[in-house]
Amino acid sequence: MAKGVPVYKLTQPDAPLRDSAHVILVRLQEMYDFAPAIRDPANVEELHNLRIAAKRLRYTMEIFTPCFGGDFAKCLKTVEQIQERVGQIHDADVLLPLLIATLEKETERERKRALRKGGGPPEFLAAEGLAPLIARTRAERERLYHEFIAFWDALPPDDFFARVQRAIQPTDRTDEALPARKKDSAPASAAAAALKNGSVPSDTDTPVATPPPPAGGTGPAPSTTTPQ
Repeated sequence: MAKGVPVYKLTQPDAPLRDSAHVILVRLQEMYDFAPAIRDPANVEELHNLRIAAKRLRYTMEIFTPCFGGDFAKCLKTVEQIQERVGQIHDADVLLPLLIATLEKETERERKRALRKGGGPPEFLAAEGLAPLIARTRAERERLYHEFIAFWDALPPDDFFARVQRAIQPTDRTDEALPARKKDSAPASAAAAALKNGSVPSDTDTPVATPPPPAGGTGPAPSTTTPQ
């Protein structure tokens, strides 16, 4: 499971809560980092990591719900839907191997039982129930996956990132607006690197994290910017 950036080092505990809202963009970028892999339904681990990143983003946004209005609430609802949809896919990804392993185990047990009884053909009673269930689970997983891809593309990802940025944009103090997006800014993983290197600003500084949206349609190019 992919670990998230420890954003507590990017917050301002002595300032109003909304002044630390830029950490939402860090969590958002973490989710988008897995977006390129979702085009292949066989990328089970990447889809699972996207779900975990969406969960972290959701919980982070819930902390800031009292600070922002209706647009922010709508963005949070979208994140909840992403987490739930990918979660359903993950449930199928967990269930399928268990069903297959159980079928193989029970089939072997029935084969041995048939040998003990004189070597006749096994009854394969387990297969009668498990094989159809496996087929239905596979079909359900495929349906859920294609529905999620359609939902993701309909956001669309580029616009959703910008919507979240606007939702946490200060409206009462224009001089504290989030910096303009930069195409050639540092990758989102720079936040994690900065934490490891000890170059993250202290709590008395005013860090700003603004990963820009992507050039393509699968998610924004990673970016996290902190003040010098």
